[in-house]
Order: sequence, then C-alpha cells, then structure tokens
Amino acid sequence: MKKELFAAVLLFALFAGGAYNTSFLELFTGELCEALAESEAACEAGDYSRALALADAAHERWHSREAYTGIFIRHTEIDAVTYGFHDLVGALEAGSGGAREMYPALAGHVRSLYEMERVGWASVF
Repeated sequence: MKKELFAAVLLFALFAGGAYNTSFLELFTGELCEALAESEAACEAGDYSRALALADAAHERWHSREAYTGIFIRHTEIDAVTYGFHDLVGALEAGSGGAREMYPALAGHVRSLYEMERVGWASVF
C-alpha cells in the first residue's frame, strides 16, 4: 500500500509541476509580448530610442530566465528567440525602418513557446 500511495503522490506532484510550469510560461511570454508591443508602438511613432530601450528591457528579461529556458524550452526555440531579439535590437540601434517588420515574427515566436507547452487535445492525442 505504501508503494501505491507514494506513486499517487509522485504522480500528483508531476501534474502540479507541469501545471505550474505552463502557468509560469504563460506569464513570462505574456510579459515579453507586452514589452514588444510597447516597443513596436514607439517604433511606429518614430521614437527609435524609446523603442530600443523597451526592446533592450525585453531582451534582458529574456536573458534573465536563461536557467529556466535552458531546461524547459527546446534549444532551437531558445536560439530563434535570442536571434530575433538580437536582430531587432541591431535594427533599432541602426535606426532602421526595417525593425517594424521584425516585431510580428518575434512576438509570434515568443507566443508559440507557450502554445507548444500548453496541454490541449492536439498535444495529448
């Protein structure tokens, strides 16, 4: 009976950990997308210095969670988001209007991190 109880507790802990991970990832990607949306609005208004500051802040927030992302997110996805941030920041530093086209792709990729981890019918069956 002790083995079954231990297995049930372990199974519950795994489900609770998975639910917490998904919830944390939703909040984290939501924060990044909000920061990117603010940066995009500043870029659209022609305020490249504010857009750069906001993009840098989002980039720093992304890098501040390297320990988490390195464990729970696929490395190809980590690389894609990191390169997207580097490209965006580089374009904003250059004052390039080409940065405007980079926002939707980067925000979409950040959103997809949560979408891939979220439990749904398609991911279960």
